[in-house]
Amino acid sequence: MNSIKIVANGAYLPKIKIDNEYFNKKFNLDEEWIYRRTGILCRYKTENESIIDLAINATKNMIKRYDVDISTVEAIIVATTSTQNFMPGISFYVQKYFNIQKCMCLDILGGCNGYINAFDIARNYIALGKIDNALIIGVETISNFLDENDLNTVILLGDGAGATLIKKTEKEKLYMSNICSDPTESEILKVESGKKLFMDGKKIYKFAITKTVENIKELLKERNESLENIKYIVPHQSNARILNKMASELQIDKEKMYSNLKEVGNTFCASIPIALTQMYDENLLKEDDKIILIGYGGGLNWGSILLEI
Repeated sequence: MNSIKIVANGAYLPKIKIDNEYFNKKFNLDEEWIYRRTGILCRYKTENESIIDLAINATKNMIKRYDVDISTVEAIIVATTSTQNFMPGISFYVQKYFNIQKCMCLDILGGCNGYINAFDIARNYIALGKIDNALIIGVETISNFLDENDLNTVILLGDGAGATLIKKTEKEKLYMSNICSDPTESEILKVESGKKLFMDGKKIYKFAITKTVENIKELLKERNESLENIKYIVPHQSNARILNKMASELQIDKEKMYSNLKEVGNTFCASIPIALTQMYDENLLKEDDKIILIGYGGGLNWGSILLEI
């Protein structure tokens, strides 16, 4: 049996909240225009907290909500694009903080799709019988890498962290993944050492609305599954225009494409686990629901996971 189950979720947002009024005052940008363009009303920014602090706090919140025994975790996989700790990785600091005695630790750089990569790696270790459970964390302090005068990025991006605990289950549950990458257009979204983040918004938009839709259709076709049987699609929270266009291309109601962009903004690798945490908190998901997680971003890297709750 190689089935897995999501058993706990947690999220953490920094204390500094940046609403659209901030950009109105700084750049004389109309607040309603920002919202129409992005679907975002506010985003969060770190000040005196490190990326390690965010990862630990998301895990703390997960433990508090679900009363899980963190000492039994056998793998910690962290996805990020904004680490400033190349060695040891963020996952090792999480292990140290929670005093987990025996655990595999791994940080991965997979662009905004990193959480999908991390989730799939964790599940595959469980399927191989190497481990019984894994903690997956998506965390970003992307504000440290932004040009504060680049309106293409600052109105979109924010900091945050999300944590997901998965474990082996004896109950048979659906799990399929479809993960791809293409380096030929890697220049359209990148962060180089010592430099600020660069994003070509128009090309990212085109990439996001084509590759994601193709990817989801491929996944469903392989399983011979219908979108009608999918409770929610949980996408990387990029911007509202992309999510709305994806829903249109898939011919589904926008409500089926879950979004928390309005309150959180685009948090790169943290966006999907933060969204999952909110969905569980809002009781939107129940046992045996089928959902699709879809990520896309720098690399270029994109992928989807079809799983049963």
